[in-house]
Amino acid sequence: SPCATTLPPKTTPFTTSWNVNNCTTATCINGTVIEKPAVCPTVQPLICSNGRPANKIYDSSGCCFHYECQCVCNVWNDNHYLTFDGQSYDFKKNCSYYLVKEIITKYNLTVTVKYDCDESNSSTCPRTLTVKYGSNKVVFSQLQTSLMVGLTVHVNDKRRYPAYSTSDLRLTGTDMVLELEIPEIKTEVIYTGSSFSIQLPFDLFGGNTEGQCGTCDNSKPNDCRAPNGQTEDCLDSADKWAETDCVAPVAPTTPKPLFTTTVTNPPCIPAICKLLVSSVFEPCHKHVSPDSYLQTCESAKCNSANDTCSSLAAYAVACAEAGVCINWRNETNGQCEHLCPSDKVYMACGSTVEPTCNERYNDKFNAGDKSTTSTKEGCFCSNGTTLFNPVYKTCVPHCDCVGPDGSPKQPGETWTDGCSQCECDSSSMMSQCQPVQCPTVPTPTCSEPGQQLVNKTDGCCTNQSCATAGGAVTQEPFSPGPCQECYCSHDTDPVTKLNIIKCSAIVCNTSCSEGYEYESEADSCCGTCVQKSCIFTTPDNTTHVLQVRSFSPSLDRDG
Repeated sequence: SPCATTLPPKTTPFTTSWNVNNCTTATCINGTVIEKPAVCPTVQPLICSNGRPANKIYDSSGCCFHYECQCVCNVWNDNHYLTFDGQSYDFKKNCSYYLVKEIITKYNLTVTVKYDCDESNSSTCPRTLTVKYGSNKVVFSQLQTSLMVGLTVHVNDKRRYPAYSTSDLRLTGTDMVLELEIPEIKTEVIYTGSSFSIQLPFDLFGGNTEGQCGTCDNSKPNDCRAPNGQTEDCLDSADKWAETDCVAPVAPTTPKPLFTTTVTNPPCIPAICKLLVSSVFEPCHKHVSPDSYLQTCESAKCNSANDTCSSLAAYAVACAEAGVCINWRNETNGQCEHLCPSDKVYMACGSTVEPTCNERYNDKFNAGDKSTTSTKEGCFCSNGTTLFNPVYKTCVPHCDCVGPDGSPKQPGETWTDGCSQCECDSSSMMSQCQPVQCPTVPTPTCSEPGQQLVNKTDGCCTNQSCATAGGAVTQEPFSPGPCQECYCSHDTDPVTKLNIIKCSAIVCNTSCSEGYEYESEADSCCGTCVQKSCIFTTPDNTTHVLQVRSFSPSLDRDG
């Protein structure tokens, strides 16, 4: 008999099967519905060489999975490296180096780092991280100001303020942490200035990376791979991944002292390093091992709080990326305190995209959060205030008034925009603008001969004055030259608004009758026709021109 079922089709013939969902198949046998789950291959536990737990990667059906190790490379404190497969080493040199390159180009991804350390001051070591993906170039850098070191990011040579996104990239972050996501290749890059991390998916990049971050193949011994493919000592291979030829700085020579004194200092282990293995960070231990960070922290100079704080901060960022937020700075007795501007407060577990006065911005980027548990530390607006926008990082109690340059304006605040006087209206919370009020000036009479009233613009206001015909504000009348003909044209001067007097040279008539020649005169523009020959008309009305002192026998005989 057929099987009755609430799933379509409601009645089915004998031995017919259908999918209840992607992972369950139902079969009708002799009137009975038998459901079977999808058969998946046996999955063996996977131990990752970098100490991180393996990720479950489901197939397209969402039923079966396999394990893959996470490929995460971390760099912190200027010179401490932890490769994709967990190899730890120290390297520091001023140059640009490849952190990640593809052995066989598939996705056009490269990541480089540039160090520009001051040899005389070890604490001054700006570092720039560049991510190239296809036609995109994202550059993370540090911006030194008089008060602090800030973070900046440029996308295709134009500065951008998180949150920002294109069809290929998504950029989020705070004043302390910046994150780049490339969804198409499931890649994430974290930058804090003092540290950075690169996370790649094993299924896309497994066994196909090289550079200072290693090979991403779950094999620690081959992570220090040189460009020729040979495995070397990490310090040697790291130096060979220079993007360009590097010139080693010349160390200044110091004369040897005549006498030396050996001073034995007691062993120094900064107390705050123990926080890494204390209950403060314990929730993160099963996700990210603290061992490398602890080793780096303890080897840091005891008189340099920044080094030890950087190790803790780098581990906290790694924990946050793994989904575990640690509020640790309050446990350092002020050694690792982060100071915020007066209108903001520090939060260890703040939003990756802080809400602003722009609702469209909020809807766009908060909807794109990869999870509601993703957090970042940083300075955030205190209760009762809202971030105006990502460019003007000002916390405002009201969100409605905006200046012409996009800056926030408070109720009652006034400003000038071109030739308009504007005010943020306290009742409507809207910008209201009126034309600038110009002073009232009496109109000149312009009673002098040849004068006329003209308008002149001075800033936003128009002033009236008297000017003489001819374009110049003067009391002297216009006098044409002796050989000019002038007239007052309809054209006006663009500055004075007066009619323009146009002049042209007098054209002299140099055409003379027979027997006359044109001669110029020194004291006149034009000459005159002067008789040079005799003109004689015979009885038959024929005119003859005779040169002076010439004789015509025929004419003389007839006469």
